Formats: sequence, C-alpha cells, structure tokens
Amino acid sequence: MERTTSTSTHSPARILRPWLAAAAAAALSLPLLAVPAAAGTSAADGTGTPAGTSTCAYGYTSQATVWFGADADSGVANHETRAGCTVMDEIMADAPFATHGRFVRTVESVTRDLVRERVLTSGERRDIVHAATVSRVGRPHPVTGTRSVDLSTIGLVGYTVRATMPTDAPGTLAALAACGFRNIEPSGGAGNFYGYSAAELAPLTEEVGMAVPSLGVSLSNLRNDLDLVISEAHAIGARYVRISGSSAWTLADYSRTASLLNDVGEQLRAEGITVAYHNHGYEFETVEDGVTGYDVLVRETDPAFVTMELDVYWAASVGVPATDLFQRYPGRFELLHLKDLAADGSFADVGEGTIDFAEIFAAAPLAGVRYGFTEHDQPSPDGVTSACTSIGNLAALRY
Repeated sequence: MERTTSTSTHSPARILRPWLAAAAAAALSLPLLAVPAAAGTSAADGTGTPAGTSTCAYGYTSQATVWFGADADSGVANHETRAGCTVMDEIMADAPFATHGRFVRTVESVTRDLVRERVLTSGERRDIVHAATVSRVGRPHPVTGTRSVDLSTIGLVGYTVRATMPTDAPGTLAALAACGFRNIEPSGGAGNFYGYSAAELAPLTEEVGMAVPSLGVSLSNLRNDLDLVISEAHAIGARYVRISGSSAWTLADYSRTASLLNDVGEQLRAEGITVAYHNHGYEFETVEDGVTGYDVLVRETDPAFVTMELDVYWAASVGVPATDLFQRYPGRFELLHLKDLAADGSFADVGEGTIDFAEIFAAAPLAGVRYGFTEHDQPSPDGVTSACTSIGNLAALRY
C-alpha cells in the first residue's frame, strides 16, 4: 500500500441525524492492532521489527485526517509516524476503549509523544485532543427500553422483493408503502434495477411516497461506468451508492479496492454522493497477521469520501457483533442492512432471530448511522410479507 502523508483536511464534517441515544459499550473481541516499534529499530540489534518491515501494514490511511466520527474530525492530517505507522494507528492500537476517559487519556499520551518527536505541532495536538474529547468513543450507550425506532430512517433492500419487482413494480412498491416503508434501496447495476433504469423507477417510488437514499451497483460500474452511476443516482435522488466485494480477495485485493473507493469516492463526493461498501462474511474470515479484509477496508478508506454499509447478519454469522465494530470503528457506518440470524444460521425476519437489535439501535449514534434497510435473502412466504413483518417488529421495538 502506498502511503503518502497528506496535508489536506476533510471537507466540512457531515451533519448526521442521529437515530438514538446511547448504550452500554461492549468489549470487542476483534484483534488489536500491533503497537508500532520505534523508528529505525531492527531485528539485527534486537530492538524491534526487521528493517523495512512495517508493524502497521494495512493501517489507517495517511491521506485522511485524524477522525473519531463525523462530529469529531480534528482536521489534522493523519501524519505518518514510526515504522510506517500513522497517528491514527498509534491511537487506535488500544481500541476498544472501556471508557471515554481512558480514550481521551490515550489520545493525550500518544499525541504528547508525537509532539516531542516533531510528528505533530502543539496546535495539531490541541485539535486532536479536542476532537477526542467531543467524540462518542468510549461513552455508554445503554438500552433503556424507552425509545422507539424512527421509521423515517428505515427502508427495504430491494433484493427482498426481487421476485415481484420485475413483473409488478407498482404493486410491490404500493404494498411496501402501505405497511410503513418510506425508503427503498434498489439492488442491481447502473441502468438496470429489476428491468428499470433509475429514471424509470423514480416516478414509481415517488407515486407511493418512497425515497431512494441509496442504490446498489456493481464494482465494475464504479470502475467503468462512473458517469452512468452518477446520472442514475441523480435521477432517483440517491445520496449513496454501494458495492460488494469477492470471497476470493486477499488483503492486497482489499487494499487495492480501498484505494479505488477513495479515488471514486472523491469524484462522487463532488456530486453529493457517498460510496459505501457492503459486506458479507468473508471479509472477516480473510485474515493475515490478525488483520482482516474488513479492517483493511475501514482503515484504508477516507471517511470524507467512503462509508460502510454494515450487513449485521453476515457479520454475526461469522461471530462479529455489529456493536463490536461500532466500538472499534466509530462513525464509519452510515448505512446498515438489518436482517436477522435464525438459531440454525439461516435468515430470519428482523426481530424473529437471535440478533439484539435493541443494542444495535442504542449504539447507532456511535456508529454514525443514518439509514437502516431491512432485508431477507430467502423470504417466506414472499418478499412483501417478509418485509412487512420486519418493519412491524421494528415499529414495536423499544430500545
């Protein structure tokens, strides 16, 4: 991974409409990032890692700023430090943080050392400590059982109703709207969503009062058809476009994808669009030296241009709770796919399986969530019935 120190800062922090209030922070089980060795150390003198080997391979990109959430952006470039690490690598090596105070003390200690080493100026340290202080990192997010889900932030992944959308899109959309959906995320490819272009689909969603905050497109679309992706998003009012990866990827492939997402994301951001990555389970199972493919994607993408669309089912299916990821990577999850994990590992309607959605909603402010889309990959008896069951359960949920 090429890592060059950037002196640029983020565009102004995006103002997120938080879903909820706060919840008890869960301890993470994800592997911790190795603490960086001092500059110039080597195995030859017994003081560190072999010369030329970075202890922070696949670490946080230096092209971003030191950032602890959209409302906690320091504006300070994420400078490279020792052994090819960055400021964020050194701070987040201790993540997750049991308390907010411990997090702030860690930031104070790390940045004090980096001022001594002339990596940071005193002014930059002040800005980073301030960002840490106002951040949500380490704060409690308790489930109180007194709050209800804001259904205006809930939508449906169109994949759930893929069987009926091509043959009866107006009827399908009307049925979804009737049971409470106000948003939908069509899945497909740029120019073809169930046989419709975005421009053709837009009047159908508008007629039933549904918005389209996000479009599911292909990675190939981003590489080869970016102008079409932009025009499709504008035609239907989408502010996000999301893609998925491949189970065949190595960590190097994830790193190359992160670079592509940064480049494309900067172009899309100029158009008012944010690119998002949607996971399956394999991103967490591709591991090298304790670093997963998902770690690479989050660390190496710039929060100014790229967000994550966390599929809570796929993460849970490989033993990674959503709330653990929220604690480890605060502010990086503007979109969620909400689907449930049955006891036997199969798909379930939201609220009918084993995932604790109360905890997820309570911790959503830490994650930076703006929208959640319910989904069922194998709906029964049909997609509309499954979808309506899910939103009905969310309407009844208290967190």
